[in-house]
Amino acid sequence: MKKSIILGIVATLFTLTLSAQNYAVVNTQKVYQSMSAYAAAVEEIDKLATTYQENIDEAYAKVEEMYQNYIVAKAGLTFEEQQREENNIIQNEQKIATYQQNVFGSDGVVTKKQEELLKPFHEKVAKAIKQYAEMMGYQMVIDIATTALPYYSQQIDVTNAIIKLVQ
Repeated sequence: MKKSIILGIVATLFTLTLSAQNYAVVNTQKVYQSMSAYAAAVEEIDKLATTYQENIDEAYAKVEEMYQNYIVAKAGLTFEEQQREENNIIQNEQKIATYQQNVFGSDGVVTKKQEELLKPFHEKVAKAIKQYAEMMGYQMVIDIATTALPYYSQQIDVTNAIIKLVQ
C-alpha cells in the first residue's frame, strides 16, 4: 500500500515536472541589437531628440538671459514695466514648456516617430517569438530583458534561435 502511494506521488511529480517545462526565456534586447536596421532607427530617433533638446536648451538660455537682464534693470523700471517684463518671462517659459511637451510628451513628435520607426521591429520580433513558441510547443516565453529573473538555466534561453528567425 505504501509503495503504491509513493509510486503515485513520484509519478505525479514527474508528470508535473515535465508539463512545467513548457516555457522558455528570450532576451529581446539582444534580439534587437542583432538587427542593424533597428540600430539605425534608434540612432535616427536619438538624433531627432538631440536636435529638439538643443532647441529647447537654447530657448531656456534666452529666457535666462531675459531674466538676468530684468534683474539688472529692475530698479530703474516702474511697477507696470516690472510686471510686463515678469509676465513676458513667464509666458516665454510656458511656451517652452508647452513646446517641450509637444515634442517629448506621450503624444509628442519624438514619441510618434519612435513608434513609427520601432513598431515594425517589435511586431517582427513578437511574431518570431510566437512562431518559435508554437513550433516548439512552448506555452509561455518570458522576456528577460524586461522581467527580472534571479536565475534561469541557459538551456531554456531561446534568444539565439529568435535572432536566427528575425534575420
